[in-house]
Amino acid sequence: MSDASHWLRFLSAEGVILAQTRIAGDWGIQFFDRDGTYFHFVVEGHAFVDVEGMDPIKLLPGDIVLMPQGSGHKIAHSPESPASGLNQFLSNHNGQFSKEPIATNLICGAFGVDRFMLLPALQSLPAVLHLKASSDDDDSPVSATLKQLRSEIENAQLGSQILARHLLSALFIYVLREWAESAPAKVNTWFFAMQNPNIAKALACIHEDPSKDWSLEALAQQAGLSRSSFAKQFRDSVGETPHNYLTRWRFGIASRLLAQTDLTISEIASQVGYASEQAFNRAFKQVKGMTPSQERSKKE
Repeated sequence: MSDASHWLRFLSAEGVILAQTRIAGDWGIQFFDRDGTYFHFVVEGHAFVDVEGMDPIKLLPGDIVLMPQGSGHKIAHSPESPASGLNQFLSNHNGQFSKEPIATNLICGAFGVDRFMLLPALQSLPAVLHLKASSDDDDSPVSATLKQLRSEIENAQLGSQILARHLLSALFIYVLREWAESAPAKVNTWFFAMQNPNIAKALACIHEDPSKDWSLEALAQQAGLSRSSFAKQFRDSVGETPHNYLTRWRFGIASRLLAQTDLTISEIASQVGYASEQAFNRAFKQVKGMTPSQERSKKE
C-alpha cells in the first residue's frame, strides 16, 4: 500500500440517505452548511447543483456530486427553480415516485465520518467534487461502484437499500484514495503532504503506532529531516503541528474503540499512548468536551 493511501485502512464512512425521490416538474431543495459531507446521486433524469460563487453543475444519470466540507447549496430541476428547505421537501416528496415519463430519480444524503481523523483531508478537497458516470471501458473502483450503485437502485430487489448504503460508504473511501494517489495536490495541503515521502513517513508512524511517545525529534528522525525543517514542512502542509495532529488522531482511534469494542477505558488509554486512565480522561474531555465514559454511553 502506498504512503499516500495507507491511512485509509483506519477510516470508515457511513452513507446516510436523507432523501430519495422520483420527481417531475419544477422542483428544488436548499441544503445549508453542515458539519459533514453531502452527496447527491442522479439515477435518472437530470439535476443542477448551485453553490454560491460557482457556475451551476449539471448532473446526468450515473453522476454523483460531493460537498466534502458540507457547503450549503441548492439542487434543483434548473438553476432558476425555486428551492424549499430539506424538511419541507421531505414532508411533500420524500419516498414518492412520480409515474411521469420524464422525471428525475434522485438520492440525497450525507457521509457519516470521523472528522477527528479526516479533518485535514476534507479541508484539502475542493468545495465540490463532480464524479461523472463512467464509460464502459472505465474499470476504476470509483466507476465500478457508481455503476453498481445505479444498478441496485434501478433494479430494486431484496436488500438493495442495504447494499446501496454499503456501496456509498465504499465510494467515499475510493474517492479519497483516488484523490490522494492521482489528483494534482495543491502545495501546502494534506494531499500534498501525503505525496511528500518525508512527511508521509512521519504520518505513517503516527497512524500505525499512536501509542508510541512520538516526540518532535523522533518524528523528524523518521522523516529524515532536521527538527526545524520537519516542523515547518509538517505545519505548512498538514495545517497543524505534529503534536496537535498526533493528539487528534489518537482521540479518533479512541472514539472508535469506545464505540466498537468492550475494552476498558484504561486499555484504550494505553492503546493511544496514555500512561494512566486519569491523564487520558482529562485530555479526552479537554479535546472532545466529554469524558470517554460519557462518549461511550452516548453511542450505546
